Amino acid sequence: MPTVEFTNLHRDKVLNELVSVDKELRDSFKKYLHNEYKGDKSKRLDYVDIAEIARFVVDKFQKQQTIAFQPFFDKVENILGNCDTDIENLIVVGLFESIQNNCGSEIDYHFVFNRWLGNLSKQKWDKLIDSWEGAEWRVKYKQI
Repeated sequence: MPTVEFTNLHRDKVLNELVSVDKELRDSFKKYLHNEYKGDKSKRLDYVDIAEIARFVVDKFQKQQTIAFQPFFDKVENILGNCDTDIENLIVVGLFESIQNNCGSEIDYHFVFNRWLGNLSKQKWDKLIDSWEGAEWRVKYKQI
């Protein structure tokens, strides 16, 4: 059985991997961590932290500054393909759901990120939408 690279024991590695694709994201996340936790790693809240990354992604989308999206979502795809259940939940429930929630009514999260999502990411993204909305959205948009 192959070794899983991204595990619950290495959550920092996952977050660092995600922010590594873009200097602005990396700097923003570093500043967020400093302001939020003042260097105390014991108080870290992974789902809150990954939601900060999601806010950054949506903000960049709104500004049409998507140059780092492909490498970012390539990292997401790699993590999902090489992680344990806890990290999969962090990505799907933490990152994907936070992106969707931050889109508000002005961004149709059903499809706007598709061009950057890998196959596994797209499956997980759609399944997350299904869990909240049922599969009707797929019929509405002829995606079944």
